[in-house]
Amino acid sequence: MKQLQNKKNPIKKILKRIRMFLLLTFKYRLIKCGKDNYFGTSILIMPNCVSIGHKSFIGPQCWLQARVDIGNFVMLAGRVAIVGGDHRFDVVTVPSIEAGRDVGKTVTICDDVWIGHQAIIMHGVTIGEGAIVAAGSVVTKDVPPYSIVGGVPAKIIRMRFVEEDIKKHSQVIASRRAKLGY
Repeated sequence: MKQLQNKKNPIKKILKRIRMFLLLTFKYRLIKCGKDNYFGTSILIMPNCVSIGHKSFIGPQCWLQARVDIGNFVMLAGRVAIVGGDHRFDVVTVPSIEAGRDVGKTVTICDDVWIGHQAIIMHGVTIGEGAIVAAGSVVTKDVPPYSIVGGVPAKIIRMRFVEEDIKKHSQVIASRRAKLGY
């Protein structure tokens, strides 16, 4: 049985690489894309608006509908939505549907971030290094590094590590980033 698994494994890796090549070449038009990333099924990405580092994961049915800069070692669970500028509602004598949209601001997701299932990230937000966003959260403001946030709107629940461990972890992430050439 082990021999059979070992024989399938290289084929599976090759098929995954071919799938990623086809997606990145013909479907998603990313600004920049590092190595060893994985994209789940049924993802919607706004063309020419997304930059992604190395070794990141975008789960199934994610919506990236804003300018997004994704770092290294980032995990977006399924159905995460990153949304752009809202419809304008402050133009007197013009119905909202005709008033246009705000200028979209870039969302920055730093290295080693984990965003839980069905979280919504609003445009202009920065999610700091090592942060975790709980499933179902709506992030409307910047998230500090190494914090865990959750809720609607998202608020800090607690820190991921104590200060001493944050320094250690941050050094490891910086070292791994340097090895990747970022």
